[in-house]
Amino acid sequence: MIGKLKFKIVIFLSLAIVFLILFSLIIIENIRMKNSDSVEYVIGMSQANLYEPWRISMNEEISNEAKKYKNIKIVYKDAGGDTNKQKKDIDELLNSGIDLLIVSINDSEKLTPVVSKAYKSVPVVVLDRAVEGYNYSVYIGPDNEKIGREAGKMVVDLLGNSEGRVIEIQGLLNSHPDIDRSKGFREAIKQCDNIKIVRTVIGEWQKDEAEDKIEELLKEDRNIDIIFAHNDYMALGAYKAAYKLGINNIKIIGVDGLTGENGGLDLVSRGILQGTFTCSTGGKEAVDSALNILNKKKKIPKKIVLKSDKITKSNVNEYLNDKFKYLKDSSKS
Repeated sequence: MIGKLKFKIVIFLSLAIVFLILFSLIIIENIRMKNSDSVEYVIGMSQANLYEPWRISMNEEISNEAKKYKNIKIVYKDAGGDTNKQKKDIDELLNSGIDLLIVSINDSEKLTPVVSKAYKSVPVVVLDRAVEGYNYSVYIGPDNEKIGREAGKMVVDLLGNSEGRVIEIQGLLNSHPDIDRSKGFREAIKQCDNIKIVRTVIGEWQKDEAEDKIEELLKEDRNIDIIFAHNDYMALGAYKAAYKLGINNIKIIGVDGLTGENGGLDLVSRGILQGTFTCSTGGKEAVDSALNILNKKKKIPKKIVLKSDKITKSNVNEYLNDKFKYLKDSSKS
């Protein structure tokens, strides 16, 4: 009896020690994050993945904007496309003592409860994919339905009265951005009897995945006039597939309009894409909103819809120059 009691006491003391160590580590980490006298606020950034160029650009935009303010520190987490990993990332950020959470989520349905729980502790800025309900401080994202509608209009303009067979490349099945872009796209072309969407492909937002699937489709059916991809990365994959098979008459449209080599603006300027539509990451707006919230500014909007521009060969150079000027000015800040 005494032996069992001693055993229980040892187990209890061991667990207590482990708890104290973990608690101490959290306190130390929190102190470490705010070790600079100038840092007033620590902001956690939970990113769905960093293999999509658009999300990489989002993190870069947040980082560049945050550098303008000495009183904030950003702590980044990358979920690698794993929803369970993102749940853990958010918990770790909250336990470390952040003052505000910025999150670009991997799965709206599964992460809504996690974001709602976080919102009870700290302000939350949601980027790109909205969560269900209103348990967040600010949502920042594009009008995906409008982007899809404008892409549909571009298809109508490109084909005129000619017969047109179209392939649509979506990112993920049943994700909110895909649902909205596809809805707008199909609404824009549904009145045109001469246009037919012959296949829908799921490219998982990846160039190589889109390239492999489009190559297989084109081997079976080369009679395709236009490909609309829900991002420029997949659009590039579609181009590579067609080029590999010696097909050079397919017009390709993308979305994102990022700068840099093989970004949407570069692809349009080189004639690889017929057009693209800018889809701002919202990184700058996220930092601005975070600071307004933390500084208790009044009249903070619940939702910020980001502007999207149509980019074609006719205006791409002008847009590139504007982007270059913005980047040059940002580097001086």
